[in-house]
Amino acid sequence: MRKHTTQFAPSRWPVINGPLVVLEESKTTDKRHVFNARDVSFFDSGTPVATVPQTGTGPPIVAGPPVGTVPQTGTGPPTGTGPPAGTVPQTGTGPPGGTGPPDNTGLLNGKSSPLNKKANVEISQQRQRKNKTKTQISFEEIKKMKHLKLKRLLGLVLTGCISILYAQTASAVAGATISNTATLTFDVGGTATVLESSLAGNTVTGVGNGTSTDFIEDRLVNFTVAEVGAATTLVAPSATLQVQTFTVTNNGNATQDFLLAAVNAAGAADPHGGAADSFNPTLSQTFVEDGTTAGFQAAEDTVIYIDELAPLGVATVYIVSTIPAVTLPLANGDTAVMSLVVQNAAGGAATVEGAAVMRDDNNHVSPAGTFSNGGTTTVAVAAVNAADTVGAMDTVFNDPAGATAADVSTAGVQDVVQNGQHSDSDSYTVGAPVLTVSKASLALYDPVNLASNPKSIPGGYVTFTITISNAAGAASGDLTTLGDTLAGALALDPDFVDNTLTAISAAGDSFEIDTTGTARPSAAVSYCTAAVDADGCSGTLVAGGVISINLATEMGVEAGYTAGELKAGESIVIKFNAIVQ
Repeated sequence: MRKHTTQFAPSRWPVINGPLVVLEESKTTDKRHVFNARDVSFFDSGTPVATVPQTGTGPPIVAGPPVGTVPQTGTGPPTGTGPPAGTVPQTGTGPPGGTGPPDNTGLLNGKSSPLNKKANVEISQQRQRKNKTKTQISFEEIKKMKHLKLKRLLGLVLTGCISILYAQTASAVAGATISNTATLTFDVGGTATVLESSLAGNTVTGVGNGTSTDFIEDRLVNFTVAEVGAATTLVAPSATLQVQTFTVTNNGNATQDFLLAAVNAAGAADPHGGAADSFNPTLSQTFVEDGTTAGFQAAEDTVIYIDELAPLGVATVYIVSTIPAVTLPLANGDTAVMSLVVQNAAGGAATVEGAAVMRDDNNHVSPAGTFSNGGTTTVAVAAVNAADTVGAMDTVFNDPAGATAADVSTAGVQDVVQNGQHSDSDSYTVGAPVLTVSKASLALYDPVNLASNPKSIPGGYVTFTITISNAAGAASGDLTTLGDTLAGALALDPDFVDNTLTAISAAGDSFEIDTTGTARPSAAVSYCTAAVDADGCSGTLVAGGVISINLATEMGVEAGYTAGELKAGESIVIKFNAIVQ
């Protein structure tokens, strides 16, 4: 074993990433290593015994039992095993009885023996050295002590790191001050001591003597626009209040306003697979759903920008358009592609439209544009690429790009990533119904020939058949009213009779309505009276009388149909009789 030297003085050495640790203890040096003797008691396993010389000139002894950590020695033939002698090695030089048991001082009996005298001297010297320094511990024990102390320090450091990381994941919003203080706990002379951090570096121990490290959470601008419905909006020429629906979701960390613009994506492909854009609506405006009644309500949804949308908030926005007249001319299948463009703006004042945020602090800018139904115009600004300002709120654009060429920005081209705008598109497709109305007459009965080849003579009955049809491939038509004014020589048959003058349904039923040419769930042949009542039919029973059929009543709202709706390829038939005067 290498020789150790011992110093007795206050000893100091630095601890990595921690304060100066002072130990008022002795230290032991082992050339390259320095160890604190204050920890010796944890590892002391007794006095080394390797300094007791082995004596004897004969072969080793054979059967002596272990005595602690002291090796057995012998110089002659086996002489017995004798009782253990504490930490003193057993020796033997000849016949049994020479060494005896130790006395109560730990010294060997038989002091007259030169060998015993030498051993007793060695034992006394060992006691003195142990009581004086207690520093001669094995190198392996010292290594173990060193590792334990390092683990303690690393435990402190890691605990501090975990606390800091946890603090950074706490919820915060843009503009909020985030404060963080690290705390180091360590021992000085067995006393737990606390040292808190500060921005400049703190050396004063004790709770409350540190200061927090602060910064302002910056504003992340991130939002998405999505069209609702995933289908084109069918329109007719000259139609007004034609609605497209979108949602705007705030994915950023600040409550913001958002400006809105309806932009025609000229020439763009229909996002729903129809024909490319070929016309522009006469008027397109944007409005925000106010939550009173779902769906666009002209009297309710009047706000033209999104006000104070919180993080993760969702707003519903409508593009409301007027379709040009058919004289353009417009034909079925013509398409107008519209893009809802949303520009981020500053929040903070409810019911007040915020100013557009036209650039961030990382070299990104928004294109100029016109918003709020023409009421707000934004101007392009120069880009800025600046370092983070710890004491102020910076801005970072992280909005996505438009998914298709139809998703344009206010620059009229496909929206790009991180420009403070986002958009999605929808389309209007002209799909006017192609309706045909035909009216036929057939002599039913006359007073001369009766039902055999009857003629239209005075007193005779004529059946009128009116057929309304919608061409295949056309848009649905919402039918409202069918009117017919009879000639002065005709009067309405009040009972709608057959050629035997028997009422087909019941006396008083003047009209037959057949909707079996539609796919309506209620499709059937029905009858209604000429009286003005809730059945939707009416007619005067005099020559030249007026007939009126309310088709929205006769074909009411039901599954898959609006009131009066006649879909492509469908037809209805109305019949009544007139009496020739």
